[in-house]
Amino acid sequence: MAKDSQIGKTLLLALLLFVLMEFVLQVRAQLKFGNSILNAAFADSAQAVSLFVQHDGYQLLAPDIEFAGSSIKVQSNQLGLRSAAVGAKTSSTTRVIALGASSTYGAYATTNDDTFPAILQRISTDMPLEVINAGIPGNDIGSQYLLYAGQLAGLSEDVLILYSGLSNDIGRLCQRSNSAKSYALPQLPAPKWLLSVDLLLKNSTDLRYVPYKHSPMPDLSPYLQQYAASLRQIVNLAQQRQVKTILFGENLRSFRKEQPLQLQQQLAASALYYTPCLTVGQFSEVFEQYNQVLQQVAAEFIDVHYVSLSGQVPGGREYFTDSVHFSAKGEQAVAAALAQVLKDTRQVAP
Repeated sequence: MAKDSQIGKTLLLALLLFVLMEFVLQVRAQLKFGNSILNAAFADSAQAVSLFVQHDGYQLLAPDIEFAGSSIKVQSNQLGLRSAAVGAKTSSTTRVIALGASSTYGAYATTNDDTFPAILQRISTDMPLEVINAGIPGNDIGSQYLLYAGQLAGLSEDVLILYSGLSNDIGRLCQRSNSAKSYALPQLPAPKWLLSVDLLLKNSTDLRYVPYKHSPMPDLSPYLQQYAASLRQIVNLAQQRQVKTILFGENLRSFRKEQPLQLQQQLAASALYYTPCLTVGQFSEVFEQYNQVLQQVAAEFIDVHYVSLSGQVPGGREYFTDSVHFSAKGEQAVAAALAQVLKDTRQVAP
């Protein structure tokens, strides 16, 4: 009986410590990012706002909201984009849509003005640009097409920049893989809002995700075909809208083959967290094959340009905050590279 009582007390103490840790993490997230479960817990139900709104096949920010913390401030416009309000297009300005996912959105950009679409608008002084940031976290290439076809219709853009990001597309390889299980420890399923569990999983990647040495590469064919089909849909729609210039930005990652393997593994931690069925080398190979498809589809069309960015945006911590998201210096480097390409094409005047 005494032993059972001691076990009960230990479990209760562990539960209390877990609840305390979760509360501390939620408070930290609220203060740092302006976004946590506390928004819902303490908001009046009539005023509670979900930061993202689900549409048919894609998601957007809730329109005209602002949330802020010590590390980030996000403001959405009337379209649910992390961008300035969109008004009537003027003849003196070239309108640009930057379409993509979390890297275009600026997952770690401190303010809207620190995202590469906003920087691109600011530094393009020789040709006045209005750049609409249409990057939304969680949208894969198919969702980006649906967003472009739906919410972004009727904007009369002159230029379309696609930086699709690949995390959401590549992540499906492991979700649907029928290959042997490749976890050293279990997944610990839990609600997504539990930050303590998420923190534990992300900081135990090396322990939990250890692919077997001879784990085969998943069959990429259907995924690459789907990616190519969505790219063509986007281009065809843009050309129907008489968009003058379309840029396909090379998808980037912080870990590169020329780096020491140990450094690659460190930089790839967040990528491997979401793609446990791949090794570092396999992830790089998958990334390169997707970029090859991007380049091949661009070559099929007139006025569609594949923009190689890896030379202007080196790998490593200086230009990336994690495996794929840009640091402040990375945002600036991407914007500068795109500005130069737009200047060189000389085809963007409205």
